[in-house]
Amino acid sequence: MDFFRRKKNASPDADAPPSEPLAGDSTLRIIGDRASGKTAYLASLAYWPNANAESPVESVTPVGEESQELVEKARDLLEQGLELEPTDLNADIDEVKDYTLSISLKDRFSWLRGEGKPVQLNVSCKDYAGEFFSDLLYKSGDSRLEDYLEDCCLATGLLFLVDGTTHRKDRDYAMGMEKFLMELDRSQIDLQRRRIALVLSKCEQSELWVNRHQPQKLAKARFPQLSSQLEIWSRSGNGSVDYFTTSAFGILGKRYPEPNSKRLRRSRDGTTSVIKKPKLWRPFGLVSPIYWLCTGERHRELDRD
Repeated sequence: MDFFRRKKNASPDADAPPSEPLAGDSTLRIIGDRASGKTAYLASLAYWPNANAESPVESVTPVGEESQELVEKARDLLEQGLELEPTDLNADIDEVKDYTLSISLKDRFSWLRGEGKPVQLNVSCKDYAGEFFSDLLYKSGDSRLEDYLEDCCLATGLLFLVDGTTHRKDRDYAMGMEKFLMELDRSQIDLQRRRIALVLSKCEQSELWVNRHQPQKLAKARFPQLSSQLEIWSRSGNGSVDYFTTSAFGILGKRYPEPNSKRLRRSRDGTTSVIKKPKLWRPFGLVSPIYWLCTGERHRELDRD
């Protein structure tokens, strides 16, 4: 993903002059295993259905033809209760879909950082097949895998999406992450300290939902080896790590919440679901990790449901 901020002429004081945007560019990538929910995450973010009126997010706007395809994919597939097709593993790096989205925060929330500057995030994200991550354990010398690693090495930040119900794969994830981080550290690219956001997806599931507001505790409880690997990397001075929870579907009800999804299957490889009630489709936690990866700061309002 490529994140950068551009000008937005707005301020909380009608008499104040327009502010310049938050400065600085970041280059990020989204990674994750098969069925971790990467495409559903991106599709829900692009479509931004039934946004909460109290959300700090003003709008999410797709930019370009490929990004509009992502919105149509969300509308035509997710709303109809169908599964999203997996990303093509055979595509080379130049054929991977590159989605660009423009995320604007409302003026009154844009100023929460105390710098008096509005925020607009323009997001470009390549949707890689999940097999790339698992191939780290078993393949070497594959040109597509090497291209993938080289592309990720250009990133100053990474969004690592993990299906929160795949805790039995904790050891596999930790081993894959160890190899991945070794590749990053071996690269000769001179970058500032990287940020890695560990994002637990599918948190509409009941066992994850109850701890959604304690993402670090939840991650360390369900993925202790993976979390430990990331903490070791962070303590070595190579970068920083933070934890997030998200759901592409959301939940139904408040007093007695239940997943707004119909489970198709569940195994060691995770949970596969489709939307249950599209008209009540309200994902959560989608923008929070993006904001942190861009700014290095948590946005408390974005962490709310």
